[in-house]
Amino acid sequence: MFGRALALLRTNLSIVVPGCAVALVLALVQTALEPADPLDDDLLHRSLRAIAQVLATIVSIAYTTGMADVAWQRGRATFADGARAFRRDGGHVFVAMLVLFALGFLAAVLAAFSFGLSLLVYAFFCIYTMASAVAGERPGLRAVAESAEIAFGRPLPTLGVVLGIGAVAFAMGFLATLLANTPFVGPLLADVVVQIVVAYAALVIVGEYRLLRGIGVPV
Repeated sequence: MFGRALALLRTNLSIVVPGCAVALVLALVQTALEPADPLDDDLLHRSLRAIAQVLATIVSIAYTTGMADVAWQRGRATFADGARAFRRDGGHVFVAMLVLFALGFLAAVLAAFSFGLSLLVYAFFCIYTMASAVAGERPGLRAVAESAEIAFGRPLPTLGVVLGIGAVAFAMGFLATLLANTPFVGPLLADVVVQIVVAYAALVIVGEYRLLRGIGVPV
């Protein structure tokens, strides 16, 4: 699955673009919402930045996951496929995000008492949530439940996906940190690396989701 996802990414580099574009727009918006005087950073400014962050995350997830799903089906994905997924499943993604945030907060609180195991359990059972919300068109809460059902029913492939993506993210995160120190263009290069990892992870997760759900991965 990891090899096939990499091959798809090579022929569908456009999947990386929405995340990069959203990150750039969000950075500009966040900068514009920063008060000139840090002492004036009141609840309104912080709320507006939080809203911008949520909207950006929904757009990025919907576009990237939607394009990844079409790439598995047809071999090629377009920005129109991402836009279609956003219009159709943006609400599902938003609700799923709220549920994941609550579960993630609980897992983080329990991490100190479980030697970090709660975070692994969280990642394990929730790994397919966004694939379910977009590729499976499941409502938000149902998407989380379906992810847990698939993970429980197919634990070894799911654990492989979680650990594999974690390893890739760690390695590429190290590269992004090194690139961030490049004069002038460092932050931009680092963000591109991050978005490549996000797109690749989306392809792996969507591909495994389709396979384990019995939809198939014809590409």
